[in-house]
This record gives sequence, structure tokens and C-alpha cells, in this order.
Amino acid sequence: NSDKHQRHKGTNMGGAFSRKPDKDQDFTPLYYQLGLELKKDIEEGRWAVGQVIPSARQIAKDRDVSLGTVQKAISELVNAGYIYRVRGKGTFVAGTTLRRESLRYYRMRLGFSGKDPNWKIKITGLDVIEGEPSINRLLQARGQNKLYRLGRIFMAQGVPQVYTISYLPKKMFKDFETKAMRRMEKVTFYELVEKIYGMPTVYNHELFGLAECDQEIAGALNQEIGKPVLKIEMLSYTFKDRPYEYRISYCLTDQRRLYREIE
Repeated sequence: NSDKHQRHKGTNMGGAFSRKPDKDQDFTPLYYQLGLELKKDIEEGRWAVGQVIPSARQIAKDRDVSLGTVQKAISELVNAGYIYRVRGKGTFVAGTTLRRESLRYYRMRLGFSGKDPNWKIKITGLDVIEGEPSINRLLQARGQNKLYRLGRIFMAQGVPQVYTISYLPKKMFKDFETKAMRRMEKVTFYELVEKIYGMPTVYNHELFGLAECDQEIAGALNQEIGKPVLKIEMLSYTFKDRPYEYRISYCLTDQRRLYREIE
């Protein structure tokens, strides 16, 4: 099946795949061009989170490209976190709760064979603050655009273990107080962001370090001022490499330690 230089109307795809005539070709690999088109379908909501995408053979037929081209494009999107495969079921559009259903950001265990705690989350406050230059730069928020500042305590068996402060661009989260806050203690933050604002978490960046409890942290974790705690800074990104949350977490690791599985 050869790749013909024509324009075709896609079925079940929400659009067509166009290629330039030979004289205008910029030598960009065809699988890469196709991958950009498929990614656009996801980013613009033509394929919803959790939806099974058409088979590689169907895409090849709809777009009039070779099966190998489609397979390569799909592999690139899997590696980028836009879609994921389930053996025997198909390929799905990735989202926070689907692609990362086995991932919890605070998996804290007593040992390798231990179990994750059942977290109870307490909201300590939601405030609208003036933009801070360093945080706004991380969130790609222009100038002094206002931010939401969300504080939460994660408790295991009634004992505080993690204190988090999240910063969100106010313009990206319209009416966050009324749309999300009443559900925050029952549904994960990332599930709310995905379902209410249509922003799946595609990937995160993290920095690990050490901090000492100041008055605020000590009060939240019921510790003495100056006690050392694990500090995690995290940037969460949605589609189009757009950061939407900057989070600082302070974790007690005296007994429970942060647990990660890397495959």
C-alpha cells in the first residue's frame, strides 16, 4: 500500500490528512506529519479521553497511507503519552485517571512489601493571590496574573503525612471555587481537572530536595519548627506542553517513605 499524494476525507477521524505536492515537500517524514494530525485530533477533542481510536489498518485506509506509516505514528504518540495500548482491547486516548490509574503521587510505604495508605484529604484553604514572578514564569502566566493557592493535608490513619501547596493560573480555572472545591476531598485533583476543565495530565516534572519546617508547614504536619522534611516540587503539564499546576509538597518520611515503581 503506497502513500499517494492526495487529499482524503477521513472517516471517524474528525478531519482530513493533507500532504504537500512533491515540489513543496520539506522532507519531513510522513509518519511525523501523520502523528501531528492525530495529535491535533486529540488536543481539539475530536477523540475524547478514554475513547478507543480506530485500528491502524482503518487509519491507513482513511488517510491513504501505508500501515507502517500509521504504526510508526502511533508508536510515537504512545511514547509521548497521548495514547496507550491495552492488549486485546485496543489503543485508547490517554488521560489522567486512565493512563495513570496505577500511579499515585504520594505512595508512601513502611517497606517494599507494604501497602499504600488510604489517604484522607483535608483542605486547609483556597485563596486568590497576586502573581509571583517566579511561579508565573513556571506556569507561563503573563506578568502578574493572579493565581489560586490551594493547601491540602494528606493524612493516613488520622496522622498528617504530606502537606501540599498548589498554585494554579486563575484564568485557566474559571470559577474553581464553585466548580471543584466541594468535590475536592472525595475525588482526586487530577480527575477534577480532567473532567471539569478538559485538561488531562500528560506528564509531570519533579524536583526532590530537603526543607525545614517553618511555622506553616510545622502547623500542618504537627511537627516542630525546623524539623527536616522531604520537599518535592512538581510541574504538571496538559496538552500542547502547557503547564497548569506548580505544586510544593512537604513529606514526613520518618516511618513511611516515598515509594516509586519504575518500569
